[in-house]
Amino acid sequence: MATAGQTTSIQSKKCTFFDVKHSNNSARVRLWLRLSARASDHVETIMLTHDDLEDGGKLAAINPLRKIPSFVTDTGMNLFESFVILSYLEDRFGGQGDGPKLVLDTPDERAFVQLLVRIHDVYISSPNCTQPHFSHTQGCMYLDPVPTKYTPERRTMPDPNVRASKLKEMYERLTWLESTIRLPFMAGERISHADITWFPTCVFMEVLLPYVFNWSAILHEDEHFPRLARWYNTCFANEHFASVHDDIYSTLIQQKKDGRFDRVREVVLNSPDLKWKYM
Repeated sequence: MATAGQTTSIQSKKCTFFDVKHSNNSARVRLWLRLSARASDHVETIMLTHDDLEDGGKLAAINPLRKIPSFVTDTGMNLFESFVILSYLEDRFGGQGDGPKLVLDTPDERAFVQLLVRIHDVYISSPNCTQPHFSHTQGCMYLDPVPTKYTPERRTMPDPNVRASKLKEMYERLTWLESTIRLPFMAGERISHADITWFPTCVFMEVLLPYVFNWSAILHEDEHFPRLARWYNTCFANEHFASVHDDIYSTLIQQKKDGRFDRVREVVLNSPDLKWKYM
């Protein structure tokens, strides 16, 4: 795996995947590649840093939105958006080798998986707008109210009411998910794209919902969202899910020690009239 500071030839016989260790949207692509070992032989991963994202220069020629994940095919075509990248990887390399087949067998099963993925992508992980101060629902957990080294001014979330509304949205989508998933995996007996999509995002929830908003230990107790907890533990038993969990979890814990989330916690403490705790 290359790093951002190393020279790599995009005009190579391999595809190139631009990743960031703690990004949930990148992690679903990374997880697909780890589950599909033979496909990963055809993809070079370049791991960028948080500073690379803010600078944007390394990505501008590939992704006009200057976001990750970004991807260049072995023919030189630039792709971005995790759903698009995964669709390409599945079409190109899916089902090769000994890894699990992530596309399910019947139209009903595939439609169910797409529904789970769509709910995540539209209502949790995407702001659907690139203009200043538009943010995804998940950003309520970590985007600062004022500019910091982690949150540039254009990404700040200054209005506590907006943050509280996004948190309510997250809780309502989790409530729907709890009642909808099949077990042991989200769509039943097999790992699917629903699992690799939701799992990295749930690592953020595991760490930040209790720490920032004083929720109970989501995904680690049976009183709230017990079916999601069972699913999460089932995924974690897989070495590739566990490795992606460690990628994200270790970064968030270090950022927690560095005080990254302190300003968001202050918003919660200073806005007791708003609802922050749902469990």
